Amino acid sequence: MIDWARYLPAQKPKYLAIKKMVINLLEQGLLSPGEQLPAERWLATQLTVNRSTVTRAFDELTTDGILVRRVGSGTFVSQQAGEQQAQRRVNWHTYLTSQPFQVGQVKRQALQQLIAQQPADLIDVYSSDLPADLMPQFQFPPLTWQDFNQAQEAETRLGYAPLLTAINRLNQENQKLVLPEGQLLLTAGAQQSLFLVLQGLLVPGDAVAVESPSFFHEATLFEATGIRSFGAPLDAEGIQLAALEQLIVKHRIKLVILNPNYQNPTGQVMSLERRQAVIRLCQTYQVPIVEDDVFGWLRFETTPALPTLKQLDPENVIYMSSLSKIMGASTRIGWVAATPQVIDQLVRVQREMDLVPSIMSQVMAALAIQEPHFQTQLVTLRQQLQTRARQTQRVLARALPDWQFSVAQGGFYIWGTRAVKPYALAPFVAAHVALAPGTLFGAHQAAFRINFARLNTSQLTALAQRLQQLLNEED
Repeated sequence: MIDWARYLPAQKPKYLAIKKMVINLLEQGLLSPGEQLPAERWLATQLTVNRSTVTRAFDELTTDGILVRRVGSGTFVSQQAGEQQAQRRVNWHTYLTSQPFQVGQVKRQALQQLIAQQPADLIDVYSSDLPADLMPQFQFPPLTWQDFNQAQEAETRLGYAPLLTAINRLNQENQKLVLPEGQLLLTAGAQQSLFLVLQGLLVPGDAVAVESPSFFHEATLFEATGIRSFGAPLDAEGIQLAALEQLIVKHRIKLVILNPNYQNPTGQVMSLERRQAVIRLCQTYQVPIVEDDVFGWLRFETTPALPTLKQLDPENVIYMSSLSKIMGASTRIGWVAATPQVIDQLVRVQREMDLVPSIMSQVMAALAIQEPHFQTQLVTLRQQLQTRARQTQRVLARALPDWQFSVAQGGFYIWGTRAVKPYALAPFVAAHVALAPGTLFGAHQAAFRINFARLNTSQLTALAQRLQQLLNEED
């Protein structure tokens, strides 16, 4: 009989010591494949540990394939245990299945697979970037590797100086947004900007408030950083104040993340009165605001200009934007604006984690937005987007009279809603229609988001026909 206490290594935590003991006994031939192990309670007494410690060790050895549990019989050494130990393979299954399951992941994967297959009749209004025919055109001078090396001399701790200057100028021209020197940091996009903020200012377990519905519903960034998120509903003017205040008090919210201009997914613009009220509320509770403004330069000419939250409260608002909505997702250039103290902290995080955007991306972006005709192309793009938005709204309103559609005032998105339960996504994928169902954003009724920028006249007609058929079949 094995003297179990004698073979227990002097190691902590104790469950790992028990695992190692079983493996050592197998390697020494003192345990054999098929042999039964003692009862957990008895073994815990012999080893002077809690039964739960033995249970955890046995559970992990079972997952590793070294032990097997038989209901009503006990725990046994696996018949394959000797082979398992000889090969010592990593059990990849435990890694691949360790991430929490999110329903939205399955839907996103189905849509991404459809888009990747590129069927001839695909209508893609799910993707969140411009189509090639609307993308601004740029003429770049011939560049050598030496040019990029020399450009590094103009790179400050905040980013490539010519690009910082150009972004500041365009912010002033397009939004009257003036960001003082030292308060603007270049990043690899708006998502990275948010990651730096979460990583630099919060700790795992902290809570943030977002709009609902929102692009940030089921956001993997929150999961990756251990941040809890809570949604406050929208009304016609923006995020509902009473609901937001309730979240702040109940969950001790540390950041409020808002998308006041051409909100994703609804396309909504927060009213000036609501902006001012949100600012006052957050000042009362001393909660900073993160303003996501990736569509800020894409305001339609007929849309009244409203001040950003950053303009209304420069000290307490962290402002984020990006070039990806104009120059394509692969541009990977964004920026975050905040007080010097916050910027210093974000710079530290960015450099410690080696997240500084490449000098090549920064130089190419600077050349693009410094072109003399860039602002003219931006005006043309806004006009083209407004034309497509109005066409899409007219056609969909005629084709789907039971649905309510938002009126786009900028950006890319139209949001359709109907007061019935959500529709299944599978029929849309089968019909080669890639759109974003409302459930991806936390909507509890039938809803979908359409990127109207991706629709020319023929595609719009085809989309209306397919949606009409699909939604009538669902009814």
